[in-house]
Amino acid sequence: MNAREKNHIVVFGGANMEYILKPVSELIDGGKNFVEIDELFGGSGVNYSLRLLSCEQIVYPVLFLGDDATGERIYSELKRFSSEENSIFFERGRFFVPNLKSIRSVIIVDGHKRTILSEDQNKENIFFEFAKKRVQDIDSVDSVIIGHIHNDRMQINKDSSKLTTKFIIDHFKDKDILIYANFGASQLEYGFSFWSEYINSIDILQLNMLEFKKFLGEDPECSIYMLIKKIWDIDINAIITLDKFGAIGILKDEKDAIFFARPVSKIEGFIDSTGAGDAFCAGMVAYLGGKKEIEKDEFMVAMEYARTWATYACRSYGGANSCPNRYEIESYHSKLIEDSKVVYYKDKEMRDILSLIDTLIEKDS
Repeated sequence: MNAREKNHIVVFGGANMEYILKPVSELIDGGKNFVEIDELFGGSGVNYSLRLLSCEQIVYPVLFLGDDATGERIYSELKRFSSEENSIFFERGRFFVPNLKSIRSVIIVDGHKRTILSEDQNKENIFFEFAKKRVQDIDSVDSVIIGHIHNDRMQINKDSSKLTTKFIIDHFKDKDILIYANFGASQLEYGFSFWSEYINSIDILQLNMLEFKKFLGEDPECSIYMLIKKIWDIDINAIITLDKFGAIGILKDEKDAIFFARPVSKIEGFIDSTGAGDAFCAGMVAYLGGKKEIEKDEFMVAMEYARTWATYACRSYGGANSCPNRYEIESYHSKLIEDSKVVYYKDKEMRDILSLIDTLIEKDS
């Protein structure tokens, strides 16, 4: 799949138990509704970790997880895939965040709508010191994934020097390690002006279209082309996910050009798009194998693999349910290969395709 069969990847992010409620008929507001209930693992850190571990990557999970019944179940599932190479990371005395109650969420699935009800365990910043200790257990790392770190929330971090995300970037930025960030709301609320001095230490930043617009202070109604121009201006590599409309890749050394991962024309067995963005991120990191200086052709192929990982994730509920092993994802990628080619657009062709995407998204909303 990539130049290095096994990559050493440290993952920072959330972890929680998700109860997926699927109404068996149309929801009646204020009335009694019968539902099917699935109990699944979730949170960005768990989503990345399980997908990567299932594909034989060496993963060091640094998760917002407590030593309780929920934490034990997630820990046991992750530990099933651990090996001698990351065994120190699964020592019970080090794995759990002290004095934390693990988060549980209820997700009501109603067609394409998702209503999420979640416990809030972010009353104080207890993840920062835990993460600092955890990185001392790592000997060899190729890549770092920074997912949604809820504990970085602005209202509990008056002292920005205690932000876990900031610490991670500072700790790894001068090492020969790929840093891939997929920020969540707690990190994005600080805005671009805050993160501007750190953003160029990140090798790839992945956000969805609306998140990128908010992060860069753009009007939600601005065109994708105007958004991409802003990304070129800040000189970063980026992935803009567009949900069912695919994804756009941007390389800072390829100005006035985009890489477009087309939407899958038909996903066999489509069930739920939850976690597809996390799967895309995991697929990119697995393929790139820690490489920081990314060539055009490598970027395109990495996006093709990532698209396959994201498409596979849409075939089950939740973000980390039914993760394929390495051979299953390779077989699925071979099946999708003609439909999953990433296309390189430049100049007028690029403007045309971006205008078309804008029109399709507007009609869909």
